[in-house]
Amino acid sequence: MNKILQKLKGNDNPTIRVEKQFSALRLILAVLIALLIAFLLMCTISEEPVRDLQTLLVGPLLKKSRRISIISKLIPLLFTGTAVCLINSAGQITTACEGAFYFGAVAATAVAIIPGIPSGIHIPMCFIAGAFFGAIIVMIPTWFNVRYNVLTIVVALLVTNVFVFFGQYLILHPLKDANPNAQADVSKLFEKSALLPNLAAFGYKRIHLGLLIGAVIVLFGYFLLYRTPFGFEIRSVGNNQRFSRYSGINVGKTAITTALISGAIAGMGGTSEVLGLYERFMYTGTTNHGWNGIVIAVLCKNNPKFVPVAALFLAYLSTAADALNSTSKIPPEIINIIQPIIIIFVAASRLLAPWEHRAIVRASQKMIEKEK
Repeated sequence: MNKILQKLKGNDNPTIRVEKQFSALRLILAVLIALLIAFLLMCTISEEPVRDLQTLLVGPLLKKSRRISIISKLIPLLFTGTAVCLINSAGQITTACEGAFYFGAVAATAVAIIPGIPSGIHIPMCFIAGAFFGAIIVMIPTWFNVRYNVLTIVVALLVTNVFVFFGQYLILHPLKDANPNAQADVSKLFEKSALLPNLAAFGYKRIHLGLLIGAVIVLFGYFLLYRTPFGFEIRSVGNNQRFSRYSGINVGKTAITTALISGAIAGMGGTSEVLGLYERFMYTGTTNHGWNGIVIAVLCKNNPKFVPVAALFLAYLSTAADALNSTSKIPPEIINIIQPIIIIFVAASRLLAPWEHRAIVRASQKMIEKEK
């Protein structure tokens, strides 16, 4: 009996093992169902649906420019995916990372256009500005939830709109390029000292230092969440606030601190994207990177360890949509159909539940018989 109890506490727990197997199976099934629906839609639109399905599956790998595009689109998702994993783990369901990403880019722009700052200082200053305002934006809805028990998602939607419109005002007025040859809604040019280094010398201009920073952010998020006492407090608060409170954890402080960290990461993502890809601020509205961060968090079950894989998957889908749009009459909205279908089936914990339950029972019985 003692051996059985030890295995139940460790990695040999059959319940945990079977749950992991069925989570992977649900993901595979979700992708297959989404692809099947996409193919059926292609049959109604395209004259060559088989060729278009092939483009969807392998098109992003056939050209160097598309492969570079995948990595380029992956970079901001490393930030927002990790940010949403952290805040969701604390039990705060929020969309504020979208606003934090956008306004983080605006704040970085305000610093990036300042002349006369050395490169070694200018880039960190931009990231500090983006992280500061990103942290504030994500913290506000969580503070209202902790202080006044207001639904986080409601305040997050309002706060995001406020900061997006405020950011647009800043770009169109104080930060606007007065040059008549410039576009109507762009900022002044960034100083060279503020631009992130890229691999342009090797033909990879769209791959910049943000990739390395994003990888460090993912490692930081995983280490914080699963290798520190504070990470245990975050997950405890997210799983059961009442139990956490009785255990002596300051629930409000933990949630607000997590929101600050999450927002700072999202704001840094906006900073990395705008300074790595552009020479001036050119967004006309939200970028959907925050929303995609929510998709990634769902796919990862809020575990930052899997953020690179989920981000790569979304970046691949987005590049496939571009490839379809350039080689056929298939609109890119097909990809917008595939993504929510995958999310629905991955999030459907009751999908395959009867088979999962039977598998757990069989695995438990086998373990007991083996130890007798």
